[in-house]
Amino acid sequence: RAYVDVTAHWDAVLPGRILRVQHESVVEDLEGNVRRLLDFLGLPFEAACIEFYRTERSVRTASSEQVRQPIYKEGIDQWRNFEPWLGPLKSALGDLLPG
Repeated sequence: RAYVDVTAHWDAVLPGRILRVQHESVVEDLEGNVRRLLDFLGLPFEAACIEFYRTERSVRTASSEQVRQPIYKEGIDQWRNFEPWLGPLKSALGDLLPG
């Protein structure tokens, strides 16, 4: 709930300056969302933004193998495997969850 309060505060203080991005939307339409983000920032689109996995530069992260691959769409609903244990969280979030 604190997150919702904080984002509402910034929306009020800086109207039109906050861009909401949903993970699922990015996974489903990477190019469309990257274009939307870059447009919001006033930056030009470059194909490298969506072809990040083609870079030859070194990647020093624990997920370096994942960075070398396109976005993995098959895992988008994996959270459902844990749904039986999410009851307390769902109750705490209440009306903040989408219908």
